[in-house]
Amino acid sequence: MKRKKTLLIGLTCASLLGSTALSQAAIIVSEDFSYADGGLNGQNGGTGFSGGWTSTTDVSGGVATGNAGSTRNFASSLGISGDIWVSFDWGYTTAPTENGSFGGLTFYAGGDEKQLIGNTWPGSGHDQWGTNGATLSLVSNVGMKTGVAKITLGGAGANNDMIQVWVGATGSPVDVSGAALLTATGRDLENLDAIRINGQDFGGNPGQGFDNLLIGTTMADVDAVPEPSAALLGGLGLFALLRRRR
Repeated sequence: MKRKKTLLIGLTCASLLGSTALSQAAIIVSEDFSYADGGLNGQNGGTGFSGGWTSTTDVSGGVATGNAGSTRNFASSLGISGDIWVSFDWGYTTAPTENGSFGGLTFYAGGDEKQLIGNTWPGSGHDQWGTNGATLSLVSNVGMKTGVAKITLGGAGANNDMIQVWVGATGSPVDVSGAALLTATGRDLENLDAIRINGQDFGGNPGQGFDNLLIGTTMADVDAVPEPSAALLGGLGLFALLRRRR
């Protein structure tokens, strides 16, 4: 399913709160896999990349499928400070094999694997969303869902970055107003410059699907929004304050 960016709520919140965030938004990387059915290798659509995909898997119906990792380099690194927002659709067709699978979205820097969002490699819990450095969630990764991550880069210096992950249904913006599903601190996420999508299952081979990758600098870039009621209440409170001051 191809997601269409839904900015109405974000625009409403920005107008209510007087925010300039949307004007400062910047899409860094995007890829919706709108290729003809067939091999993903060499495909070079999307934006923010320096070349095509290196892959042994396929595209089917506009979704990258298969149990082998596909990699691609960014045109430039994500830097060392500030907030980076990421969203993508991912999931398994059936429950993966315990102790023998991994998948989702993995970030690299200088050829070193830094952070995986999706199915990490614990002793158990492969059928749940996870990320390195955090306790596993209880949210199933069987069936495609949308993952949204906020990467907070703390500036130069190793192990001072944080990642927070929320998961929601595909096809609509993910609510990030509440506590993150997964939080990992003390991470080394400076100068991320490449990704791997999907992964492997060494036993049951259930298959993975990946779609609609977006990386930007604001929630609006990746179709993530605060809960509308909270934003509206905040906006009304601001209007009331301004009115009293007048």
